[in-house]
Amino acid sequence: MSARTSAEERRTEMLARLDRELQRLVDSGEYARWFTTMSRFHRYSPTNAMWIATQAPDATRVASYRTWQQLGRQVRKGETGIMVSHPKPYWVDPGTGQRVAPPRTEGDRARLQRKVAFRVGHVFDVAQTDGDPLPELGQPAPDDAPHALVDHLEGWCAEQGVTVMTEPLPGGLSGYYRRHDDRIVLAAATSPGDRAATLAHELAHRHDPELIRAHDRGDTSYYAHHRPDCEAVAEGAAHVISGRYGLDLTGHSAGYIAGWVGGDVDRFKQLHQRVGEVTRVLLPPDQLDLALAAAASRAANQATVRRGVRR
Repeated sequence: MSARTSAEERRTEMLARLDRELQRLVDSGEYARWFTTMSRFHRYSPTNAMWIATQAPDATRVASYRTWQQLGRQVRKGETGIMVSHPKPYWVDPGTGQRVAPPRTEGDRARLQRKVAFRVGHVFDVAQTDGDPLPELGQPAPDDAPHALVDHLEGWCAEQGVTVMTEPLPGGLSGYYRRHDDRIVLAAATSPGDRAATLAHELAHRHDPELIRAHDRGDTSYYAHHRPDCEAVAEGAAHVISGRYGLDLTGHSAGYIAGWVGGDVDRFKQLHQRVGEVTRVLLPPDQLDLALAAAASRAANQATVRRGVRR
C-alpha cells in the first residue's frame, strides 16, 4: 500500500468518524458543550477544530511535532498524532493543464493559475510532550472570569467604535444589536456573568458573515427569514468566546442552542463554519498562542531551508 493511499484511507476514516460524532451530537443536543470544547482550538480552521475535537476531546493546546521542538518540548515516543488537514497551494499552466513550478515573475503570476490541494498532517497535544515549561496562559480565576470577559469585550467595542448602552428592557430580553448605528443595548440589573454572555452574543451578531453580507446588499429581512441560524451562530460563538475566558455557559443556555439548531448534521456543519469565522475575529491570541505561532513559523522556515539544501 502506498503512503498516498494510506493517507487517503486515514482521511476517509476520519471524515466518517466525524460524521458519526456530529450525528451523535445533533441526536443528543449537546451543542453547548461542543462549543465550549471548541474554545480550546480557535486558532485552527473550523474544520480542523472539529477534526481535533472528534479525535482528542480532552486536548488543550495542539501543535506539530517540529513546532513543539521549537519550544523545547519533545513528543514522547509512541504517541499517536491527531489528524488535521493542511492546505498545499500549487500552480497550473492553463494552456496545458499541467502543474508547474511557482511563478518567478509578475508575468508568470498573471498567466498561471493558483490552486489549493489539501493533505493530511498531524499535531500533538501538549500532554503528549515533555520538556521546557510553556508560557502561562493567564486564564482568570472562575470568580473573576465574567469581569475579565466583560473587560475584553467592552475594550473591543471601544476600539471598534461600537456603542454599548445599558437600559431597562422588556422581560425576557437580555440585549440586542442595532447595525444601522452600530449599537449594543444590554438589559440593566444583570449579573456580570449574564452581561458577559449577552455582550458576546450580540457582538457575534455584529460579526456574523451572513448578516454582514445581507446588510451590504441591502437585505433588511435576512435575520427575520433566517433567525434560527443567526441565533444558533451567535450563541455558539458566545460559548466559544466565554469558554476561552474560563466562563462555561453550558448550564446557562444549553437548550437555547439545541432549540435553534435542530437535528440536521449538514446544517450544523455550515453553522459551525460561521461560528469559527466570528470567534477568530473576536478572540485575541494569548501568550501561548503567540509562542506556538512563532515556533511554527521557525519550524516552517527551517523546513524550507532544508528543502533548498536538498535541491
